[in-house]
Amino acid sequence: MLGLALHGAAAWAAVEAPTLVTTEPVAYGHRLGDVVERQLHLRLPPGARLEASSLPVPGTQGALELRELQHSGAADAPEQTLRLRYQVMRSPEQPAVIELPTLTLRVTLPAGGTRRETVLRAEAWPLVVSPLTPPQPPERTGLGPLQPDRPLPAPPIAPIRQQAQLGALLALLALSWLGWRHLGRPLWWRRQRPFARAWRALRSSHGSLDAQLRHLHRAIDEDAGHAVQTEDLAAWLASRPAFAPLAAELHALLEASAAHFFAPAAAADDTALAARLRTLLRQLAQAEARA
Repeated sequence: MLGLALHGAAAWAAVEAPTLVTTEPVAYGHRLGDVVERQLHLRLPPGARLEASSLPVPGTQGALELRELQHSGAADAPEQTLRLRYQVMRSPEQPAVIELPTLTLRVTLPAGGTRRETVLRAEAWPLVVSPLTPPQPPERTGLGPLQPDRPLPAPPIAPIRQQAQLGALLALLALSWLGWRHLGRPLWWRRQRPFARAWRALRSSHGSLDAQLRHLHRAIDEDAGHAVQTEDLAAWLASRPAFAPLAAELHALLEASAAHFFAPAAAADDTALAARLRTLLRQLAQAEARA
C-alpha cells in the first residue's frame, strides 16, 4: 500500500499544470454597438483535455452580447486559443463601467488510471461605456436643449400657378359644354325648327303677302318632310298633336291662301289675311317650342 501511494504521488508530480493567459480589449472609449474581442490562450500538458461543456455559449449577458466564439486547436491540443467577440448592447445616460464576465474553463488531467479535473479562471474585465450624446448639451448658440424651428423653404409657385390655371381652364370647358348641352343646344335647336324660322322670317319680312304665305307653306312642308296638299293636312295634323288646338284656324287660313293664289277675285282682304297669318304662325312656333 505504501508503495502504491508513493508511485501515485510521483505520477502527480510529473504532470505539468495547465496555464491560461488572457489578452483583454482596451478598457475605455466604448459606445453602444462597439464590438470588443477577448482572447484566451491555453497551454495544456500531455494527456490533458479542455471540456467543451465549460465553454461559454453565445447570447446576451446583461449589457453585453457574446456574438461569436472561435476555438482554435483540438480539445486535447497542447496549445489552444479562444476568441470571444462581445458587442455593447446598451447606452447609459452617464459614463458607466460594465464587465466582461468571468469565465471558468474545466480541464481534465490524467491521474494514474483515472482523471482529475482542474479549473482555469479568466477574471471579469471592465469596460467604460460612454453615452451616445451628452445628457446636457452645452449652453451656447446652436447647442441649447430647445432650438427655434428652422424656416421651411418656400415652394416654387410657378408649377402651382400652372396647375391652377389648367384646372380653371378645364373647369371652364366643362361648364361650357354643360351649358351648351343643357341650355344652348336646346335653344339653338328650337330656333332652327321650321315654324320658329318661319316666324322669324315673317317678322323681319316686308315683302308681299305672297311671300309671307310661302313662309307658312314651307314650314308645313319642312316639318312633314314632304309637300303637304290640302288632302294631306289631316294626316299631318294627326302626327302633330301639339298643333291640334290650331287645326281649325290652320284649315281656314290655308283655304284663304288657296283663294289668294288661285282665285284672287274671291280672296278676302289682304291686310286682314296678313294679320291672321302673323297670329297663326306665332302660335304655331310657340306650340312647336313646347312640343
